Amino acid sequence: MTDKLREIEADWLNPATIRGAAFILGGLFILMVPEASARLLALALAAALVVMGGADIWSAARIRPIVWTTVGLGLISVLAGAGIVLLPDLAFDVLIQIFAIILGIRGVMVVIRALQSRSTSGAWTFNLVRGGLSVAAAVVIFVIPDAVETALMLTIAATALVSGGIMISYGLTSSDADRLGAVELGGFIKRWLGERDVGEEMRVEVIDNLYFEAPDSSQKQTGYWVLLVLSTTIATLAILADSTAVVIGAMLVAPLMTPILGVSAGIVNGWMSRVSRAFATVVGGVAVSILTAWIVASWAPHFVPIATNTQVISRVSPTLLDMMIAVAAGAAGAYATVDKRVSSSITGVAIAVALVPPLGVVGVTLTVGNYGDAGGAFVLFLTNLVSIILAASLVFVLTGFALVTKLQENREKMKTVIITVLLGALIIMVPLAFTSEGILTSASRQSRAQAVAEEWLGDQENLRLNRVEVNGEEVDIVITGEGEIPSVSSLNKELSESFGTATVAVVEYFPSLRLTAENQP
Repeated sequence: MTDKLREIEADWLNPATIRGAAFILGGLFILMVPEASARLLALALAAALVVMGGADIWSAARIRPIVWTTVGLGLISVLAGAGIVLLPDLAFDVLIQIFAIILGIRGVMVVIRALQSRSTSGAWTFNLVRGGLSVAAAVVIFVIPDAVETALMLTIAATALVSGGIMISYGLTSSDADRLGAVELGGFIKRWLGERDVGEEMRVEVIDNLYFEAPDSSQKQTGYWVLLVLSTTIATLAILADSTAVVIGAMLVAPLMTPILGVSAGIVNGWMSRVSRAFATVVGGVAVSILTAWIVASWAPHFVPIATNTQVISRVSPTLLDMMIAVAAGAAGAYATVDKRVSSSITGVAIAVALVPPLGVVGVTLTVGNYGDAGGAFVLFLTNLVSIILAASLVFVLTGFALVTKLQENREKMKTVIITVLLGALIIMVPLAFTSEGILTSASRQSRAQAVAEEWLGDQENLRLNRVEVNGEEVDIVITGEGEIPSVSSLNKELSESFGTATVAVVEYFPSLRLTAENQP
C-alpha cells in the first residue's frame, strides 16, 4: 500500500465515518422498508420492556420491606416483552397498548411519590412533571397506537440520519487518530458538539435580534407591537375576503416568530429570565392578535360566508402533518437565525408556518359564536408554537449557538422547562392524531373504492369512470359511455370485502351518444 493510499485511508476510513455511514444506512432502511422496520421496532420495544421490568424487580428486591407492587409491575413488563418475542404475529397495536398501560401506571406512581415528598424533596416538582409526562405519553400511545408507531419509526430514522451525519462530519474533520478510536456514539456526538461554536460575535448579534433588550429596547418593543397589530389586521381582512395572496402578505409582516425563537434560545442556554420575558411576549402577542382580529371582524363586512370560507376551513382541523411542517419550519428558522448565509430564508419560513393567520381565524370565528372552529384554529397555533420551540432548541444546540459546557452547567434549570414543553407536545398530539386518522382513513377508503371500481369496469373501452366518492357507508359512482355495465351487486360485494364492513354501492350511468360531422343530420 502506497503512502498516499494510506493517507487517504486514514483521512476517510476511520471508526467515526464507518459508524456514521452505518447509521445513515440504517435510517434510510427504516424509511424505505417500513414493514421490516416495524418488526424491528417491536423487538426493540420487547427489549425495553424486559430491561425496564428487570430494573424494577432488582431495585424493589434491594429495599426492605420489599415493594411488591413494583415487583409485580416489573414481572408484567418482563412477561410482556417475552410475549412480543414468543408471539411475533400478535397484533402490534395490542403490544404497544400493553406498553402504554405499564408506562401509565409507572407515571401515576411517580406522581404519587412526588406529591408525598413535596415537603422533604426539592426535586418534587421535576418528578411531578416527569410523572405527568409519562401518563400523557401513555394516553397518547394507548389511544392512537398506529400514529405513535409511525412517529417512533420516523423519529428513529431521523435520529439515525442526524447522528450518522454528525459522526461522518467528526471523522472527516478530526486529525487526531487517538480521538477516532473506540468511542461510542455518545462520545462522538459529545466531542462534535464540543467543537461547535458560532462565536461570541454571532451570539451577541443573535441575542440582539431575538430579545428586546437595552440599549434600544423601547424601539424594539414598539416595532414588535405595531407590526403585530398591522399583520393581524391584514390577516383578518384577508380571511374575511378569502384571499390566499393577502394572507401570505400578512405572514411576511408578522413578527411573532422572533419571541418564539427567543424562548428556544433561552432554554438551551439556561437564560431563564429571558425565557420568561420572551414567553410573556408570546402570550401577550396571542392575546393582542385575537383581540385585534375580533375587533376587525366585528366591524368589517363578511364578503364570504364563514361556513364556506376556505381560509377558515383550512385552519380549524389541524393534523399531524401541520406539526411536521412546524417542526421543519422551526428548524429552518433557527438555522437561518444563526447563519448569515441563509438569513434571507427566514422569509420563506414565515410563509411556511402560519402563526398569525390561525389567531385571526380564532377572532373571526368568535365573532359569529363558532367556538368549535375557534378552538381548532387555536390548537393549530399551539401546534406551531410547541413544534417550533422543540425544533429550534435542537438546532441551536447542533449549530453551536448553545455551548455544550453551558448545557451541562444549566441542565437542572432546563429539565423542567423542556419536559413541560414535551408534555405540551404530547397533549397536543391527541387531537391532531384523531384528525389525522380521520383524514388518512378517508383517503384510504377513497383510494380503495377507486381501485375496486376500476377493476369492476375492467377494460371496457366504451365505458368511462367519471367519479368515485365515499360518503360514510355509501359509495357513489358515476359512469358514462355506451353499452351494458357490469353487475352492481358484484361491485357492492367487492367494496364490502375491501372495506371490511357492509357498504351500499350507488351507480349513476349516463349513456352518451357520440356524433361526428359524417353521421350528424
